[in-house]
Amino acid sequence: MENGRASWIRLVDSPLPWGVAGFAIGAALGVTTLSVWLVAAGLGIFLIYLWLHGAARQQTEGWLFASGPVFMMAWLAGFVVRGLTFG
Repeated sequence: MENGRASWIRLVDSPLPWGVAGFAIGAALGVTTLSVWLVAAGLGIFLIYLWLHGAARQQTEGWLFASGPVFMMAWLAGFVVRGLTFG
């Protein structure tokens, strides 16, 4: 059980799922009020997650902190792709 929890935490610590979520929101909704609310909620969840994670550790702090900016940039990329494909 503990090993499964550790792999789950390692996945959430990675910027990849945050980027996928941001891109999905941007690509699906574009720049809409709902999209902005979801991104704001996502960033709030990210800040709470950082707070719950505790003090920064030298070996993991950059990887962990990168998730927030990756989330935002992926959202931007998502609505750019949506704009280019659906004009």
